[in-house]
Amino acid sequence: MTPFVWNGKLMRMEWAHSDREETVIRDCETGKIISEVTDEIYFPSGILDGDTFHVTGVDKKHRDTILIFSSKDLQRWEKRVLLKREGWYYYNTCMTKDDKGYALVMEAGKPSEYVGEYPFTFFFATSPDLKIWNHVGDDLGFSQNRYMGGPWMRYSEGWYYVVSVTELPCLRYANYIYRTRDFKEWQIGFYNPMHMPGPEDLELSPNAADITPEFYEKIQKSFHINVSDMDMCDYNGKLYINYCCGNQQGFGYIAEGEYDGTMAEFLKAFFE
Repeated sequence: MTPFVWNGKLMRMEWAHSDREETVIRDCETGKIISEVTDEIYFPSGILDGDTFHVTGVDKKHRDTILIFSSKDLQRWEKRVLLKREGWYYYNTCMTKDDKGYALVMEAGKPSEYVGEYPFTFFFATSPDLKIWNHVGDDLGFSQNRYMGGPWMRYSEGWYYVVSVTELPCLRYANYIYRTRDFKEWQIGFYNPMHMPGPEDLELSPNAADITPEFYEKIQKSFHINVSDMDMCDYNGKLYINYCCGNQQGFGYIAEGEYDGTMAEFLKAFFE
């Protein structure tokens, strides 16, 4: 999911690994789905770029291809291939704007000579215009010595901040935060993991949508070992945060949190 503010209203792009597997836009205030983006991609991520909302995701039919869908009204969507690399196998992606254009993080499972011994590794590319992409060296995949999944990336005050879920001992999965200026040298936040699975993730939000009593009961009884796939946006003077909870075995749901400050303050605080 990706929360974002559109004409002053809090929206959320959502995708569920279910029978439909469709990317949609939901009005968070009313809980209603206002737009159907596409059913052609896995693991979508969104970014608000001026008056345009972009959705990137890996092509279901060609896992070496990343597609982008763009809209200026959240109703009509233009589709094109963002990039394609033969021999690569992609999962999650996330794009951010920087001082020179755009940067993209891609979670890859192949080729093995670059991914390493762990299931997933992050690779990066930059572009001045969303059309021509320059890949950062494949030997600079981050990080080849640990499990890295569900990337989120934002550029702030000269740094690229990257959040990743990682596998911890005793069958737990939690988000860690890192930052870099050049995708070569990395810093790990002083306060990691950012958060751990806990009882507060089982509480029902007043903003919850499409939660039946049966599904809520399933949440309460689930094997809750995972917080991952974080995304966030500034809204009404605070930072609105979404993340995924679940059992890492196919059952999951969206949770939300709030930080009393801006995104820039939140990200920097983990390194001070």
